[in-house]
Amino acid sequence: MASKTFCILPWIHAATYTDGTALLCCVASAHPNPEDLNKSTLKEVWNGKMFKDARLKMLAGEEVPNCQHCYKEEAVGIHSHRLVENHVWYKKLGREYLDDLVARTKSDGSVEHDVITLDLRLGNTCNLQCVMCRPVDSSKWVKHAKILAEELETEVKWDWKHKILDYTDSKFEWYKDPEFLESFYENASNIKHIIFGGGEPLYIKEHKEIIKQLVDRDYAKDIELRYHTNGTIWDDEVASLWHKFKRVEVMISLDGMNEVNDYIRYPANWSTIEENLKKYDNLPDNFDIKILCTVQALNIAHLPDFADWLLAQKFKKIGSRSQEGIFHPGILHYPQYLCVKALPVEVKQKVSHKLLSYVESNKDNKQIQKFKTLVEFMNAEDHSFMFDQTMEYLDKIDTLRSTNCNFFRDMI
Repeated sequence: MASKTFCILPWIHAATYTDGTALLCCVASAHPNPEDLNKSTLKEVWNGKMFKDARLKMLAGEEVPNCQHCYKEEAVGIHSHRLVENHVWYKKLGREYLDDLVARTKSDGSVEHDVITLDLRLGNTCNLQCVMCRPVDSSKWVKHAKILAEELETEVKWDWKHKILDYTDSKFEWYKDPEFLESFYENASNIKHIIFGGGEPLYIKEHKEIIKQLVDRDYAKDIELRYHTNGTIWDDEVASLWHKFKRVEVMISLDGMNEVNDYIRYPANWSTIEENLKKYDNLPDNFDIKILCTVQALNIAHLPDFADWLLAQKFKKIGSRSQEGIFHPGILHYPQYLCVKALPVEVKQKVSHKLLSYVESNKDNKQIQKFKTLVEFMNAEDHSFMFDQTMEYLDKIDTLRSTNCNFFRDMI
């Protein structure tokens, strides 16, 4: 269990991509020959080749190719998804119980127990066109992605050609298939935790039917829910259903405030998000509301301003339990031309000074102290040779969307 590659998730958790591709978790890369919920049942995926191989490699202390995201973050001192999930699930389910599940792994890597926690990205239907996103994650991108693939000139052109190809080859309605739903509801009595993502889950009507069914079948009282939502939607009916579940965690993805978030998560409206945040902050005690911030070239310099704004709101619930009033920073790795490593060296120096000064002046806030690892990650490699690609991409989407990124240009 002390292995630097061990993660409890392959023994308790399964995830899906928007097109039904099975994943080890939400940050893992896809297997070269992945199981697919368009073709396989949940039970078949759970003991398919990807999961069996991962379990065996982890037991042997070997790195799992799908898990490089965590290894790279841990190499620069970031508390990775692997470390977070190990801590959460050993605390939640108990070390003795989980150690027993692992110990009963068969020689081929299969397990007899069913999945306990499930991450469902229910297709790509979305109401936003985030700058770091793509058509397989957001239906809002399809039209502009085709133009980018034809009209861009640098290597970014090929990035978007691949994104369009991935979209063309994908099927996004697997979660509507009666065979998948039957397999899911058969296993629902064992499930303790469900994550809903997308796309935008609150924009996907079938999601509402799934949680209605969990309530009607009397499973809801034993299930904890987690949502990844962009904060632009509040649904009174969904909120009333949430009250039937054991616990609900809502992770609201915001990448700054005002024009910063509205640009990155176009066409979000900050005023609407502010109103929705007030509603989330007034939910009862069995709700945990957190802010997630995707740290990238466009917003890293604005993190202190965003943290100050959140602290000034004095929210009762949002960020109160574990985030010390601010947000959890998640690092954007791809596309690389939007990663913080692509910033010019002189810009990195200015950003480093701003963030480290902010850290120094907020020594009592552990969340803010994490900014130090963001600076270390940014400076770990010089990818500034990509910055021309960054600017070409931003110039092009500004033309397509009638937007401007002056807040970013002012920084550079």
